[in-house]
Amino acid sequence: MNTLRKDWVRWGGLLLLIVAGGFYYQKVFHFAIAAFSSKREDMSHGFLIPFGSLAAIWWTCRDFRNVAGAPSWRGLGWVCFFLGVAWFGARGGQMQIEQVSLIGLIWAIPYALWGKGVGRLMLFPAWFLLFTVPVTNFFGVLTVPLRIFSTGLATFTLRGFNLVIEQSGTAVLSQIPGHEFSLDVVEACSGIRSFFALAALTAGYAYVMVKNKFQRWLLFACTIPIAVLGNAVRLGVICIIAYSVGAKIAAGALHGYLGLVIFVAVSLTVVTYTAKGIKTLAAKLYRANKLLAWLYEPDVPPSAPARQPTRVQVVTVAALVCALTLLTFQSRNFFGAPMYDATNFIADDLPHQIAGFTSDRPWFCHSDQCFYAEEERILTANQPQQEDGFTCPFCHGPMHTIAAGELNLLPADTTILKRNYRSSDGHTYIISVVISGVSRASIHRAELCLPAQGYTIQRAGLYSLNVPGGKPRHARIVQAQHSLSPRLFTLTYWFVSREWECASSAQRICIDVWDRSIHNRINRWAMVSANISPPLETDEDIAAFEAFLGKFYPQLFRNE
Repeated sequence: MNTLRKDWVRWGGLLLLIVAGGFYYQKVFHFAIAAFSSKREDMSHGFLIPFGSLAAIWWTCRDFRNVAGAPSWRGLGWVCFFLGVAWFGARGGQMQIEQVSLIGLIWAIPYALWGKGVGRLMLFPAWFLLFTVPVTNFFGVLTVPLRIFSTGLATFTLRGFNLVIEQSGTAVLSQIPGHEFSLDVVEACSGIRSFFALAALTAGYAYVMVKNKFQRWLLFACTIPIAVLGNAVRLGVICIIAYSVGAKIAAGALHGYLGLVIFVAVSLTVVTYTAKGIKTLAAKLYRANKLLAWLYEPDVPPSAPARQPTRVQVVTVAALVCALTLLTFQSRNFFGAPMYDATNFIADDLPHQIAGFTSDRPWFCHSDQCFYAEEERILTANQPQQEDGFTCPFCHGPMHTIAAGELNLLPADTTILKRNYRSSDGHTYIISVVISGVSRASIHRAELCLPAQGYTIQRAGLYSLNVPGGKPRHARIVQAQHSLSPRLFTLTYWFVSREWECASSAQRICIDVWDRSIHNRINRWAMVSANISPPLETDEDIAAFEAFLGKFYPQLFRNE
């Protein structure tokens, strides 16, 4: 009897779970398609990944028939694990985690139903789907170092061709008369997304063309330097075009289409020659020492299972897999909707008085012909304050306590508090506290919006603070430079909720998942940011800022 083809109990259970999963993961499918179409995510390769997985299954369909055997209790354990991931993802409101659970179940359910041999063959087709998962929120911390490294490598290479190119953080520029240009490597061009696209391509190439497991993994590990090299070559060619014919042409259609062609061509060439080099090196090592056969000899094809299942085993495991999966899919309906935490842990206004500092509130004109901004003391000196604020002295329109861009881009229920603090020794701290509303769009990493405001990021990182009182403990510090000013400025920010404090977006997401799943609570976060002048370049400047935080931070919170 062919176990894989004639076992209607397991095939029926699998079909039932496919239908149930199709309904349960509908939102995940819509989320993935939206991510593939999003310019911000830059994941258009995601449309091709499922077809690659199906092709891998078809490629080994004969082996599936041969290795199908008794159900696996270990596979059932993996099913339970990924059902737990699915539950946390659904309760935590994180589509990426639900997407990972779906991929895990695609592998674990056949593993549990038909045993280790089928689990082994499903490993690549299932986990190849990981390249459809958006990674912006989790790997965003790596984008700035990659952007700086890519611009540095491109600048170093172009100087070897006698091109007078300079690097300014994440930007590449030329100030030669007649050849002026400035190109900033934004987050979408950092290499993170191109790395995942290249990794998918390399994984598919290795699966089909390389028959030794060690050589496959070694080739896959080479994806990192290959992606960095391909991104640097792409940037270098765009810089040469900008140097020759102008930045507008280079940053236009050529940036998208030509850059993609260059990246793909370079990457494919390097992957092919790298694979050949790995095979050649493995062959030489094998000839030198036969004990290194694991480096060279192809993997042994799967053999027939040693034992066939009993009817009791099949029914028991199939029933458990179906019952646990369907119960998990329904479990999110057993709990009430999570409750939004209150935002009243933050004071109604930022402190007006800090020892050793004078403070003032900034006001902003929203007219697109004006955008005038001024502090309250200057406005008060020229006109009396009205009930609803001030009138712009230039366009005579109303002025507001938040900038026009913030009002237009952030959800309407977002609360923003601003105040400027100056000390007698010349330190200025422009503080902004953004308190989230119901939508997650209220808060995002500062690195996402700085390039759109004309800034190039010089460096960014997570720093430990030594603040009197102990909080905040960590902050994300970004040093940037505006295209219209040679002066550096420092932006530092961190996140705080009623129960938590962190400076990492990925950590904040994990905290939200835990609290929504376990405590049935949706955290309301506030992002505290400080625009610091002079920039934090010396130990004295850092110590002065930490001393300021020691006085400011306790007054940020409401006394309950």
